[in-house]
Amino acid sequence: MKTALTIAAAAAAILMSCACRGEGTAFEFTGQVAQVYAETPRRLIVIRPDADGSGFEPSTLWMENPDSHPAVKGGDIVKVLAERTEPHGKIRGDLKDGLASIVSKIEVTGHDAFPEGAACSAEDVLSGRRLHKFVRVSGVLSSATLDETDPELRWFTLRTPAGDIHACAPYREHTLREFLALTDAEVEVRALVTAQNRWKKFSGPFLLPLGKDGIRTVKPPPAAAPEFTGNPRDADSFARRAARGDFAHRVRMSGLVVAECRKWLFMSTADGMLVKLVMQSDAQRQTSGTMVHATGFVSYDCAGLVMHDTVLSPAPDAPRITQPKPIETTLKRIFWRTQSRNDFSRRIVSFTAKSVIAPEIIHEGNTLWVNDDGHFAAVDLSEYMTEKRIDRPDATLRITGVYDPSFDSDPAMSSFPKFKGITVVPLPQNGVDILYWPIWTFRLLAFLAINLVVIVILVTIALIVQKIRCDRRGQQLMEERVARARAQTKTDERTRLAAELHDAVSQALTGVALQIDSANIVNRGENAALSKYLDTARQMLASCRRELRDCLWDLRSQAFDEKDMTEAVKRTIFSHTGGAKTMVRFNVERCRLSESKAHAILSTTRELVVNAVRHGKATQIWIAGECSDGHVSFSVRDNGCGFDPDAAPGVREGHFGLQGIRERVRAAKGTIKVESAAGKGAKITITLPEADVQ
Repeated sequence: MKTALTIAAAAAAILMSCACRGEGTAFEFTGQVAQVYAETPRRLIVIRPDADGSGFEPSTLWMENPDSHPAVKGGDIVKVLAERTEPHGKIRGDLKDGLASIVSKIEVTGHDAFPEGAACSAEDVLSGRRLHKFVRVSGVLSSATLDETDPELRWFTLRTPAGDIHACAPYREHTLREFLALTDAEVEVRALVTAQNRWKKFSGPFLLPLGKDGIRTVKPPPAAAPEFTGNPRDADSFARRAARGDFAHRVRMSGLVVAECRKWLFMSTADGMLVKLVMQSDAQRQTSGTMVHATGFVSYDCAGLVMHDTVLSPAPDAPRITQPKPIETTLKRIFWRTQSRNDFSRRIVSFTAKSVIAPEIIHEGNTLWVNDDGHFAAVDLSEYMTEKRIDRPDATLRITGVYDPSFDSDPAMSSFPKFKGITVVPLPQNGVDILYWPIWTFRLLAFLAINLVVIVILVTIALIVQKIRCDRRGQQLMEERVARARAQTKTDERTRLAAELHDAVSQALTGVALQIDSANIVNRGENAALSKYLDTARQMLASCRRELRDCLWDLRSQAFDEKDMTEAVKRTIFSHTGGAKTMVRFNVERCRLSESKAHAILSTTRELVVNAVRHGKATQIWIAGECSDGHVSFSVRDNGCGFDPDAAPGVREGHFGLQGIRERVRAAKGTIKVESAAGKGAKITITLPEADVQ
């Protein structure tokens, strides 16, 4: 099949490139039908070799009148004549942007099996190295669900020790019931690796199983899930066991259902830990207060243990578990504890707040927002049954329920998830109590009428005050405009200085380097001492050129104008990571740092990252910073080869990076701590004194 398609690959690539340049352009190519969708207009997925023949590229074609074309099925070799044009009708509804490839003529020339593909790991797929190639991946099938936008697609997750891979297949080949029956089975998936970003749940590489035999059962689901063992509160131990594949299959836990909402349940275990239960698509739910056996796939997020694709069964004979007592607290204290200590642990809390009815913060679906001194929390009432009307503004409520933090990013996919807010799922009994109900009486209305004149006077005064504020605001806007103009002038001046340094000093250093190389060639090793001095001079000159290049980058970079230090650090190290996975969390307000101090922090961080990649051969780098007690502390940690800090090469050996960092920290009256050992990576922590913070 690949030989037949390779002949037409070059011509097809030329025709397709021409088709992408304009509307209404006809093109012709030969490929193999991967998937056929049943709706009208009919949609085909056809694969063909890349231009260089190293992989396969899927193309989406549309049949406006399927009955006017011969019937095609998966595996058919077809010769297609199509036209690139603006989508219309139902095609326009499915294809939001871009041009559509409309089939004018299609001819079936043969039938062939899909390529077998090479066995590979989840890491190879997720890294993108296998994109547009056929592969065979083994793992445990889980998380079967329907596509949120396309009713003909069924998605499932393949769990492996190296990570989870998403895959999808049309319902004509694999039904949702089939996937649910295979949940927890070990399977081998033969598929084409492709990528997309249209599905709401995720984006990136995923598997496209082709044909009925694209999913093969290696080992059926276990007859019974084993009991979960170990300390569920020990996240580090859980991560190590998960990396070994201990939690690839479902496990079993017992506990008491304490709260529920439409999306998930919360179960209390015997040791008082709250576990979030995400139910399987067709699983039967259990009500709060019921002792249950929960079976599912476990993972760990910032807030604790999570069980996915859970199936519940009643456990009336299990020892009764006492529900944990609520922690009396306030919203302000919860926010402070969460933001300052990064404590996201789920717990049952009880606090007092006022209900809020405001269009700017109301969300869809039975969500009540409450406020306590400017701190807002969402109360999920999707499964809470009450006969009382509690959505009246300014009603004082006592909320008792499970505290569940929410994040801007998925804690399972990000090392430093950004805390977004608080959601509380109320307990079924007295989860929401009304303490005070504001009553509008005739006495209050009479009081308002008597004071109407006073209100008119106050409104007049308010208008005068508003005019004064508007004048001040206008002056403030003028000052901000002047400040922006000054900032632009500084940027232009830095650009001019960078150009002059590059044209003068950089060229001169290049000339000196050529002279040193010429002297070394003339010496030809006859004078060993001279050769040593020339080598040292060459290394010192190379270090100077790197420092000059970094200075030129600093002058041209916009990182120092960033208002967020995390974004400033990411922009500074972007071009120096060398492919290493880098995670940054810099919880320091930019306004608290002077220009010189921000420059020192960013320059030092960049140098440490360069050392970790260049000398440590690191593949993962963690950068963190915080401000406490008037000190700024930041660290750079890597998983590289490490070194002996006491025996590290210095200036005499031509290594200036770490020595330069020590001198820069010493000049800033700070301290530096180097922790490293051979084969164990390195961690450098730098602390600046209180006097260096604005």
